[in-house]
Amino acid sequence: MEVAGSGAPQRPIPRRSHKKSKTGCRTCKARKIKCDERRPLCRACERHFTNLATCDFDDQDPTFSSASSSSTASAQPQSQPAGHARARGGPSAPAHNRQQQQQQLSRLSIRPTSPVGRQAEPLPPNQIPMTIASGRLDPFEARPRSHEPAPSVDALMSHYLTTLAYRSFPFYTSRPLIEIWWPFVRADDVLFHVVLLLSGLDREHLQQQHDSVHSRQLLDQCLSLLQARILTPEGVNDGTLVAIASLAAMEHDRGNMRALDMHLEGLKRVVELRGGLDAIRRTNSMAANVVFWCAMVSINEPMLLPVSYGDHERDVDWLNNPETASLLTHDGSEKDLTEYGVDVPTANILHEVQRLSRDYTSKVNYGIASEAATLLSYLCSVLERLLQMSRSPTHDSPIPGLSRSCRLAGCLHVFTPMSGYFPDPTLMLHQLVRDLKSSLTHMIRAVGTRSHLLLWLLSVGGITAHKMPERGWFVGHLVVVITDLGIEDWLGMRQHLIKLAFHDNFCDESFGLLWREVRARQELLNVAPVPPTQPLTEWCDETLRSGAGGS
Repeated sequence: MEVAGSGAPQRPIPRRSHKKSKTGCRTCKARKIKCDERRPLCRACERHFTNLATCDFDDQDPTFSSASSSSTASAQPQSQPAGHARARGGPSAPAHNRQQQQQQLSRLSIRPTSPVGRQAEPLPPNQIPMTIASGRLDPFEARPRSHEPAPSVDALMSHYLTTLAYRSFPFYTSRPLIEIWWPFVRADDVLFHVVLLLSGLDREHLQQQHDSVHSRQLLDQCLSLLQARILTPEGVNDGTLVAIASLAAMEHDRGNMRALDMHLEGLKRVVELRGGLDAIRRTNSMAANVVFWCAMVSINEPMLLPVSYGDHERDVDWLNNPETASLLTHDGSEKDLTEYGVDVPTANILHEVQRLSRDYTSKVNYGIASEAATLLSYLCSVLERLLQMSRSPTHDSPIPGLSRSCRLAGCLHVFTPMSGYFPDPTLMLHQLVRDLKSSLTHMIRAVGTRSHLLLWLLSVGGITAHKMPERGWFVGHLVVVITDLGIEDWLGMRQHLIKLAFHDNFCDESFGLLWREVRARQELLNVAPVPPTQPLTEWCDETLRSGAGGS
């Protein structure tokens, strides 16, 4: 073929391959795809991720949109790995259907399962360790054998690892923990199918569907596998325990009390056959922690725990040692808790809560998996002791409700990075918040409002009472406290909270929202500070000397 007016023959010119991006975002480089370098969010990441607000360019760190708000990516289906549907020989029509389902899912906001409790602040779901990312698993080693069709299993696994795991105890707080958990799940066929069931139910919840034929079939398959398992020597292994506990938590969320009681009774028997939960913790702390948490949330009553570590029944020297009760409310400028009138065991257990708060972010989020698992075990142990102490009477506190308020607030504070996710602890949080409100009512009348300790107690109750009617009560009292203490901005309030106990990276958003609500209420009501008639420290000294009051 020749062009008119040209004597030279025309040769076909091949299309050039796409020009490699040298200044694209690091996410596209890791995924080995072309980046269009659009800022602040490239089109490839906009299509693939539902919560990414800005890409991670060399001169720009990534930011993530709120989990409860829709973004531009929410209207786009998540991209599927190339050839994912064809890798197992599946037809193209199911792949198209799965793409439509994924598009419908992406339009729904990812939210915590609980309508109350702390607002969800999960880690970005795209931060799954590369070693276990669902798209990188070997198809022959990724899962046990299943009667489920391979495309269905792949979709449920993908949903679990990218969505549900980071809204479930305890993996949303830590990337390292999932590296321990997922190989453990894959190695046990019963637990693996229970995880598929949980993933399927969560997808249906996001799609506003309930009790589908598929979920009923998955449940029947799980129960059949479990029945067959308990007749074998593996009937009391760690995978069986976690599977039963997870089924109990699932039935708790569904409100199926008959099935819940059955699973809890079976769980109790298997734990007894293993020598108790503490014995299991010594060999597999991750399994023991999941069993403890699911059982605690499912029973909803600390005094009736079907399984426990038994730590609260053991006498420990540090708990009753007055020399270790050195928790200060404000770096020494305020009175020690024991000088306020807090009893020694309560002061010591809050000292442990303070230490755990400082270690939690660094070890659970950024440490290695074994350190995260060890810290999580101790946190569960402290929580069990706090729950038992919250129901026990106090004897040596002269100020009404003081020690009990500290114990209840300690429980809620430990729950803070764990609430609002599966399994849903809403009922337990409801009761703890109401108990704290009742106890604080007695305490406030006795000590007044000029107290940094009271500021912490009200703040912990306030963020846990998110979307509860009691929220307004905590906000109203916080208005008076910050006014009388002269706190004018969030930074000042945060400094006071950190001095006692504060979860970095888990509390900022929730406490920040609480502060803005308190500040708005203060401006609306135009509250003015009231001069103190008597310094709080003098009141505490006189009360302690006279021995007045009771707890």
